Amino acid sequence: MNMIKHCLILIIFLVTTLHTHLYAHQANRTILITASTGAIGEAISTLLASEGYNLVIAGRNSNKLITLQKKLQTKHKDISVQTVIIDFSNIESIETAVNQVQQLHGIVLIGPRPSLKKEDIPSKEEWNKAFNETFINPLEVLRHFNPKIADKSSIVIISGNTSKNYFPQFPNTNVIRVAWVAEVKNLIYFFAKRHIRVNLVSPGIILTEHHKKVIQQKAITHNISFKEQLTREVSSIPLKTYGTTEDVAQLVSFLLSNKSKHLNGANITLDGGEATSY
Repeated sequence: MNMIKHCLILIIFLVTTLHTHLYAHQANRTILITASTGAIGEAISTLLASEGYNLVIAGRNSNKLITLQKKLQTKHKDISVQTVIIDFSNIESIETAVNQVQQLHGIVLIGPRPSLKKEDIPSKEEWNKAFNETFINPLEVLRHFNPKIADKSSIVIISGNTSKNYFPQFPNTNVIRVAWVAEVKNLIYFFAKRHIRVNLVSPGIILTEHHKKVIQQKAITHNISFKEQLTREVSSIPLKTYGTTEDVAQLVSFLLSNKSKHLNGANITLDGGEATSY
């Protein structure tokens, strides 16, 4: 009995020591997360806060940012959580945010979801709007924040798995996804002398609350259960499931850490094997 008790004490000690070591290692490391109040952004913010990172959470809605800030700091009192406004439809908001931030040790760049018509070639105006808000202006974040990024930092850009594979149900927006793949190759050379790594995460459909509602509506239309509709939806995925926001957060955490110190310029799909390209 005493042996079991001593073993339990030892296990608790080792777990506590490991957590303390991890927490201490991330202390004084600050990560900027754009679109932080969205489903994926909040999941990433929550995980990084639990790992001891200081955060700069960015978005366009100050009330949502303050709510998330309070939530994170209530649970993790030893970290700093700063809020800044970054609206990808307003380039001046990016310029203003830069002056409010000190040194960064990483950026998680989440841009708006591209929105373009599916049935035809978009107009010049539609292309301009989509490229400005989902490629050019998010890229401006990296350009403007460049002087604030410490050497040996990590940048993670969130894209989508149409950057790897063509899906007929997502035409036109795939052009922007592929543009990010090419730009990452530029960035790894631009940042090479400072040993700043840049990687792309390309998720498939992530089972957020929004997407659950979409599936539920389809289920009602087809007069079947949510579970039956979900089974139909994931039939082309080898793992037969959608990813979660926590899956994305765990991958981002890995890419920000020294565990991925030799991973650079990669486009990592997180889609259960749905993309079939090599």
